[in-house]
Amino acid sequence: METANKIWDTIWSNIVLTFGIAISLFGLFFILGLLLYLFARFSRTTFAKSIGPKAEIFITAWIGTPIHELGHAFFCLIFGHKIKSLKLFTPNSKDGTLGVVEHSYNKKNLYHQIGNFFIGIGPIIFGSLIIYCLLFFLFPGGKQIIEMLKSDSYAIHNAEAGLINYLTMIFSGLWTIVKALFSPENLHNWQFWVFLFITMAIATHMELSPADLKQTGIGFVFIFILMFIITLIYSLVFKEEKNILLYSMPLIASLNQILFFTLMLSIIYFAVTYIVIAFFYLIIKQKIINPFTRK
Repeated sequence: METANKIWDTIWSNIVLTFGIAISLFGLFFILGLLLYLFARFSRTTFAKSIGPKAEIFITAWIGTPIHELGHAFFCLIFGHKIKSLKLFTPNSKDGTLGVVEHSYNKKNLYHQIGNFFIGIGPIIFGSLIIYCLLFFLFPGGKQIIEMLKSDSYAIHNAEAGLINYLTMIFSGLWTIVKALFSPENLHNWQFWVFLFITMAIATHMELSPADLKQTGIGFVFIFILMFIITLIYSLVFKEEKNILLYSMPLIASLNQILFFTLMLSIIYFAVTYIVIAFFYLIIKQKIINPFTRK
């Protein structure tokens, strides 16, 4: 009986540890993805109730939608899913879709099932990578910003555990980006404005739709099981060592910093478009636009 209790205690403690690690690694992905979705929907609702739904398509969707769909397709290829149909940008007025990736997979294949998680959050990861590339190749001084982000990410990895401490260092990295981007010198640089427009277009379409979240949830179950097995084995072999899964924190922290930045841009985009459109709509129609409902 005592042996059985020890086995159960070991299993339970590793389940709790795995859950904590999973939240640390992926929790902000879900939260930020949902917030990006909400602000993107608010912006689209503002356009739909005033100028018309096609206006937003001509402003940002023609850039952001292909990046979004490529994010899904990229991870379909990595995880062996068969892409049956890929439409990067085909606005459909009937159902409101702007693009689509249809794929199939073997439900008995563990690798394919795990892939559902990454395919679901693909637009967030792929969009962040594109923004990184834009920083590196387009933005003046972008290489220095990336180096600062790397430094902040490793500092997060080596810091003491704790949600408050983690978020504090994430926002510190975000503030680093904001100060470097919106410097007085950059405001007179055409590359800054091109970078800002493209990044904002990508940011407003990086959101996770309910369908994306559903697919992500399916894959997350299998990822959690795999993480639990790794955590259990690692805790038995290396009892005093830091869990191996936590060594991915610098990469995750960098992505979260970019995600906070894209969320900030998405909020700014919504605020600016709403203030401008609502002002003229109030003068012309003498009505106030409610961006939070579609009716």
